[in-house]
Amino acid sequence: MNLNIKHIPAFQKALSVIKRIESHGFQAFFVGGSVRDALIGREIGDVDLASSATPVEIMNIFDKVIPVGMEHGTVIVRYDGESYEITTFRSESEYQDYRHPDKVEFVTDIKKDLARRDFTINAIALDKNGDLIDPFHGQQAIQGKKIQAVGNPYERFEEDPLRIMRAVRFVSQLGYSIEEETRAAVQKQGPLLEKIAVERIAIEFEKMFQGNQLVQAIEICEDASLFQYFPIFRHYPDLSNDAKRIPYPFADFAEIISFFVHCSPELSVDDWTRQWKLSKQVKNDARAIHNAIQYYQDNGLDDWLVYQLPEKLTKPFSRVTGVLYSRDSAKLCEDVKMKREKLAAHNRSELAFQAKDLFDIFPNKPRGPWIGKLLGTIEEKVVSRELKNDYNEIKEWVIKWNPPGRD
Repeated sequence: MNLNIKHIPAFQKALSVIKRIESHGFQAFFVGGSVRDALIGREIGDVDLASSATPVEIMNIFDKVIPVGMEHGTVIVRYDGESYEITTFRSESEYQDYRHPDKVEFVTDIKKDLARRDFTINAIALDKNGDLIDPFHGQQAIQGKKIQAVGNPYERFEEDPLRIMRAVRFVSQLGYSIEEETRAAVQKQGPLLEKIAVERIAIEFEKMFQGNQLVQAIEICEDASLFQYFPIFRHYPDLSNDAKRIPYPFADFAEIISFFVHCSPELSVDDWTRQWKLSKQVKNDARAIHNAIQYYQDNGLDDWLVYQLPEKLTKPFSRVTGVLYSRDSAKLCEDVKMKREKLAAHNRSELAFQAKDLFDIFPNKPRGPWIGKLLGTIEEKVVSRELKNDYNEIKEWVIKWNPPGRD
């Protein structure tokens, strides 16, 4: 079969990389998720290449090369403003650490390289002319919407148990089912997930929630008893039922956490981020979304909520709130944006009255916590339109109603 790559910009841009490698006497192919997604008709993300050239030979061909995994044959080439991961054709054997092969052997046959990959839908290569190399019938699996391991699924999962999570993630993202023997291996080898660092599981878990077929993936996890190997879920198995309420993709772990913290208030944002070993940024975003949802529960959508909610979290807040309160998330998102545009102030620096103005009014008052407290009150009253954002009006209110007392 031939794939028309003339109308696929990502491949067109990378063609010059392939041609340059071939001009030096080596082979090069498009491989991995970009080929799979092109065949499915999905938007292509990163474009990865496989080549018969070794990392050293690639470094001699291109000027800008980042040696990210030389021992495993992988480098990143910067070319024409893009980054391309290029891996030498290789075969692998023995995986003592359940991730990295003990032995990597560079080979010259692309088919041998494809044999080491996880699933048949990911074991297809594409040349510069659009011709496909598909020794494991990945196109057939795509047509049948099947996730099938390359070769023996028990061996593939033993090599790297994270492939179990990848299988489930592809169910959610692609809407495919898992081929019978591969699914049997998922069910039997689930305990191998205990060998995997939680940070790696977290990446696939997050991607699972980014798919449109989450419920189908959740049911596979339940059927294979995989939740017992996930932080939090191993002690709160009923959370999987809450997950089935989510009708559309969540963008990231912050949304996932804010949803589940609302479902099980005895678990805090800190509990989730600590046990899943997530970043401080995820924790801060999850807290902000959760706090906004709690405020919404008591007060509805008002100016003060919108003011406190970071603009970048408008869509995440809307998505999670939409699920929890059966609201149209798109409409809620638009409502938040409209309110934001009409706010009396968007941050404290836009207030007509600042800390220096307090010092002018109360020059003999020692500086202390009263400044931040009073400015916070002014901020809330202006945003809530109890006070106009006007210097004289705020000054009059401060003098009349809020002279600072003793700390």
